[in-house]
Amino acid sequence: MLTILCAVPFMVQAQDKFEITGKLPAADSDRIVVLSYKNSQGKAKSDTAAVKNGTFTLTGETAFGNMSKLSLVPVKKDGVDRRRQSDEQAFYLEKGKYNVVGTDSITTAKITGGQAQTDYLLYMAQTGKLLAQYKEITERFMKVYYAQEKDTVEVKKIQAEARPVHDQLEAAKDAFMLSHPDSYVSLDLLVGGEKAVLIDPKVFDPFYKPLTKRVLASFIGQKLVATYEKAVLLSIGKTVDFTQTDDKGNEFKLSSLKGKYVLVDFWASWCAPCRADNPHMLKAYKMLKDKNFEIVGVSLDDTDGVWLKAVDQDGLPWTQLRDLKNELATRFGISAIPQNALIDPNGVVIAKNLLGKDLLSQLSKFIR
Repeated sequence: MLTILCAVPFMVQAQDKFEITGKLPAADSDRIVVLSYKNSQGKAKSDTAAVKNGTFTLTGETAFGNMSKLSLVPVKKDGVDRRRQSDEQAFYLEKGKYNVVGTDSITTAKITGGQAQTDYLLYMAQTGKLLAQYKEITERFMKVYYAQEKDTVEVKKIQAEARPVHDQLEAAKDAFMLSHPDSYVSLDLLVGGEKAVLIDPKVFDPFYKPLTKRVLASFIGQKLVATYEKAVLLSIGKTVDFTQTDDKGNEFKLSSLKGKYVLVDFWASWCAPCRADNPHMLKAYKMLKDKNFEIVGVSLDDTDGVWLKAVDQDGLPWTQLRDLKNELATRFGISAIPQNALIDPNGVVIAKNLLGKDLLSQLSKFIR
């Protein structure tokens, strides 16, 4: 009992406690500060503090370093009024003390404290202008793209304008991640970036492998590790086999096609890029089906009706498999489609994500 009692103070001290002290001397007295963050169990939580004499204090417990948000909102609980008058700022929260210094707004206040927030401020200083520029271009693009009468010339013009800015942003992200492998900011940039959409170890590993154990132990880090370990099961050089039900209700085993080249295609009826790729796949299938080549479609639709209707509409003659519960997608860490993998006659993955109008020429490099 003495051992247990002695351990209690240590356990309390080991919690990731934080304290946020804010100064907003010109803020209205009818405002409250809302903190949205993750608690020590990784669950979303909100705490509030009244602004008294231009100051406020928030305390609590969290774990690791997570993107959080401070908002300044009216005390009056009027939904419309609350949204219209609120202002906010995202920041990284972890254990320790934080200072919020501003005048009458959270948006323009400076938030300091913790290494993750220091890293975030550095990243924003390096990319802030590019991010603002890209946001402005994106807003113009959306307005033109979704106009009742689409100006295709203007759409292409804005796309051309966006491309170099996008490339500069990606380069800046890459440089930051490579130089900060022990940062929760780098982890979030990787998870939320383009490289995590279709995980290709050749491209992903240079940024994933350097991440430290401390960072990967976080809530987001643990999810990334699990996704990565699944994704590599379908990476180049891996032997793949699975059993799934086909569109006729029969059991299909991938290895039943051993001795042939097989393109395993993950798609869905609601996926516009997938449907746009189907004509290219159909062309490739017709040209290569007599050269020891097959396609196996794996649908991520959640109902048979829309899936089978799409198969009929697009005239897809190859084997179609159900994945209504996303069992295969989950098994191989697939969170975005279209995706595909080319399997050689021995059941080994030899290429990934062969898509678009060049599909036939890409496949022809392997199938002669």
